[in-house]
Amino acid sequence: MKNLFPAVLASSVSLIAAMPAQAEVKLEVMHHWVAESEAAALNVVREALAAKGYGWQDSAVGGQSGGNMQQALRSRLASGNPPGSMQFIGWEGIDWSAEGVMRELNALDEANGWEAAIAPQVLPFVKNGDDLIAVPINMHRQNWVWANKAAFDKAGIDQPGTWAELIEDGAKLREAGVIPLAMGDEPWQIQVIFDALVADIGGPEFYNKALVELDSEALSSDTMKQVFDTLRQVRGLVDDGFTGRDWAVASGMVINGQAGMQIMGDWAKGEFLAKGLKPGEDFLCFATPSETPSFQWLIDSFGMFKVTDPEVTKAQDALAEVVMDPKVQHDFNLIKGSIPARTDLPVDDFDDCAKKGFEDRAVAIENGAMLGASAHGFASQPQFATVFGDVVAQFFVSDMASEDAVQMLVSGIDNAR
Repeated sequence: MKNLFPAVLASSVSLIAAMPAQAEVKLEVMHHWVAESEAAALNVVREALAAKGYGWQDSAVGGQSGGNMQQALRSRLASGNPPGSMQFIGWEGIDWSAEGVMRELNALDEANGWEAAIAPQVLPFVKNGDDLIAVPINMHRQNWVWANKAAFDKAGIDQPGTWAELIEDGAKLREAGVIPLAMGDEPWQIQVIFDALVADIGGPEFYNKALVELDSEALSSDTMKQVFDTLRQVRGLVDDGFTGRDWAVASGMVINGQAGMQIMGDWAKGEFLAKGLKPGEDFLCFATPSETPSFQWLIDSFGMFKVTDPEVTKAQDALAEVVMDPKVQHDFNLIKGSIPARTDLPVDDFDDCAKKGFEDRAVAIENGAMLGASAHGFASQPQFATVFGDVVAQFFVSDMASEDAVQMLVSGIDNAR
């Protein structure tokens, strides 16, 4: 009888070769990081997920500080097609968890001791009751000033000690042929400045009363009028081309010396670092001026939606582990401009601005000056935060009087209660 083994073996090999390889499980991640430094930082997470054997399906939706992404998510959920994971800021993750569409990550939390490494101020934004529903990757400080050192030297100015000095310095920058302040007209960009003014002029206690507790007396006070009066002076430092300008474009204006300053969170620093600039040599970083400095914080976190595919669930677990990995948080934040969300990680090899932020955070915790950034949803609930954004934006682009702005603010908050 003829030996059939070689023929059978050859046939089996051909059949195996013809079969498709097992498809890589890809996790779709929605986010709004589209700037150069943001994309570079996110690549740290992507590569770490790949090292665990999972692919990354990128769904980036830029604009409106995540507002456009939230609209896209609503459409996805309405059609029964949730992404695997999503970047959250403010109350977003908690609100979606209340809708019953988020997974809880309690087993992973218990196995890895994550909660003990998360700052207490952050927990209300990543936990719904006893359930951990998101994992934070960073902590940003919002109330920074970024300045072009050469422009400051040209105008003969130093770091201002008060808002009055900052505004005077702006006039000197203009005389030197430099746009004093670079920014866009998006409500959240304007509110970044408003938040800083509320804390710097009124102090941390006033900030909490007005923007967190929504105290009517604080909202209608002379201090709040002073905040709007100062915001009007700040408007005088901005060029007429600010309509529709993205925050990263404004950062670029400071980087290239077209503008002297930008008031923006430390994600802007990522743009400076991406261009090879060095703090202290090429650009300056300092907190918005105040007698009682605060640390206005915000975080980015990742939550996981309920899915039916068990392989996607495993990929979600892998992403959560990646986000909370100490090395990933270290490498990500070095690029992003922020500091790690984990409180058990050192920043010894971070840049001088990050080290200053780390030190300022410790002082703010001691002085009760850790303030959730209202502009990014870490103060009042969204229905109230929207009122602040709307009123501040209308005031900034019009000739509205501060008294009228305060009245509109009080009425808007009352109507939203």
